[in-house]
Amino acid sequence: MRRLVYAGLGLMVLATGGYLVVYLARWEWQRSLMAGQLLLVCLIVLVAVAGAHRLRSLEQRIGDLAEGRAGSDARSGSGARPGSDARAGDRSGPRPVEPTGDEAPRFRWLEAETYSYKVFIPVLLGAGIIVSGLAALVERAASALGRGQPASRARVPESLALPPGGVLAGAPESVPDGRGLKVRLLGGGIALLLAGLAVVELAEHTQDRPDPPMREAVSTLVIQARTHGPTGAATTDPLATRLWEYCRGSTRPYLQGGGLVPLGGQRYALVVQPALGEHAMRRLRGCLEDAVIDHGRFSVVSVRHGG
Repeated sequence: MRRLVYAGLGLMVLATGGYLVVYLARWEWQRSLMAGQLLLVCLIVLVAVAGAHRLRSLEQRIGDLAEGRAGSDARSGSGARPGSDARAGDRSGPRPVEPTGDEAPRFRWLEAETYSYKVFIPVLLGAGIIVSGLAALVERAASALGRGQPASRARVPESLALPPGGVLAGAPESVPDGRGLKVRLLGGGIALLLAGLAVVELAEHTQDRPDPPMREAVSTLVIQARTHGPTGAATTDPLATRLWEYCRGSTRPYLQGGGLVPLGGQRYALVVQPALGEHAMRRLRGCLEDAVIDHGRFSVVSVRHGG
């Protein structure tokens, strides 16, 4: 079930991301904003599902550890004889008085107690002396074994001597193979090349770039109007006029000339002067097909350059 959820969320992320790129390439900002919002929602849900799964796994592990500790405590407690705790409490003797009030907390072994022996520091000092003595013995033994011998021919006990031929005697000789490194380098180079081509192609479709001067005098676009529900107008002519006034500023530079000509059957011809280049036409077409004017939508039927 978890894999199915992850698969569905992954498909939604891919679909919304793909539509986001497509709408950006078409300069359809309203749809690209919607696709971007859906992509963000899908990513948040995916992160939330992954985080919830991780927290559930941690909770289960903590519960298993707690159950195992409780079981071990129960087994150790069931083996004790009745009354043993009480007798152990009777033999414990008087307990040290805990500091109260404004007294500063101190180490237990620094407390002034008349019924206990201070063995912490003596044991520590004694252990240090013993360890130092052992280190001195090891140093003397190493000096005696290696006296008068080069460092590479120092005498060692037979039990510590290396086998004939060294530690790796009899092991197959491994020759470093450079094919694996070459394959990895080749794969990394191909991946970088593909990533670079993808970035360049995306920039080519989405960036705003100036167009060279056009030889044609005018560009003509034929658009088709479609309405959904009440538009507040008897015909689609005012809708098309508002659309033209709205989208004429989407190009660079802004369109100064041109006009709207009704063709009948909810079709209109947009005559643009001067003619528009590739990038300017892409921006104008994206605006015309993306805008929604009073429940009316428009699609570009044809584009023609020239008179």
